[in-house]
Amino acid sequence: MTLLHLEDYVAAGETYYVGRRTEAVRFVGRLHTHDDFAELTWIEYGVLQHVVGGTRQLLEAGDVVFIRPDDVHLFRPVPGRSFAQVAVSFPSETLRALEARYFDPADWAWSAGGLPTTHRLDSVRLQRLTELSSVLVSGPAGRLQLERFLLELLCDLIGRPAGDGVPLWLTEALSRFVDDPVALNEGVTGLAGLAGRSREHVNRVIQAATGQTATAMINQVRLNRAAAQLRMTDRPIAAVAVDCGFPSLSHFYRLFNERFKATPRHYRMVSTVSGLRPPGNGRQAETSDTR
Repeated sequence: MTLLHLEDYVAAGETYYVGRRTEAVRFVGRLHTHDDFAELTWIEYGVLQHVVGGTRQLLEAGDVVFIRPDDVHLFRPVPGRSFAQVAVSFPSETLRALEARYFDPADWAWSAGGLPTTHRLDSVRLQRLTELSSVLVSGPAGRLQLERFLLELLCDLIGRPAGDGVPLWLTEALSRFVDDPVALNEGVTGLAGLAGRSREHVNRVIQAATGQTATAMINQVRLNRAAAQLRMTDRPIAAVAVDCGFPSLSHFYRLFNERFKATPRHYRMVSTVSGLRPPGNGRQAETSDTR
């Protein structure tokens, strides 16, 4: 087994190393571990075999693996199959600092024990990761660029938790759901489609984990998105309602008022004047005013 050192990869004054390889680059994977650095790797397209912890995993497009410093592993190409793999190597101290500042052990992607954490990204989020990684190669390989990349990635993956007991597949589906106007309009059907499960199964899991129905959870997501748009944009209220999955304006007004104790118009007025979240006892306004 080979012990790898980060200093063998980074240039003087650099904090991290970014590498990319495809099937065009011949290589023979060797079993190794890291003495002082962690790794984040993902598959852009194709398949690649990952041998880690005495097991073999077939990584496919969109798979992101959070490799810890003490993992013993290697990568192998699959005969006759193409692939593109990107890997970011960085100091172990960065992991310790980020975990201590921002994360609970249950949320930590590089958590100890078992096999390394692996997330599967859909094509949209994989493209977002590719764009995000441009931060790492567009300037000096310093600590600021590295931490910006890692924090944005981790926020994208786990920064929108659905609540205790909610499985990872549902948390990831919800993180995509909140930014997908088509799925928001479809409601439970749209969420189930993103999760790759049936409506009934999604309903049961949400009810068991949170005590509320899938519709109630979805309406909460929709209303939070609407509130953000009302605070931060000048879009007409009717357009905000439709964008957030409420084709019926009267229904939107009723649910919004129940949630925030203010009509959308008053919520926007108070936000604009004070720059603060509107108080819970906002006065009523005409529901026919959709400005």
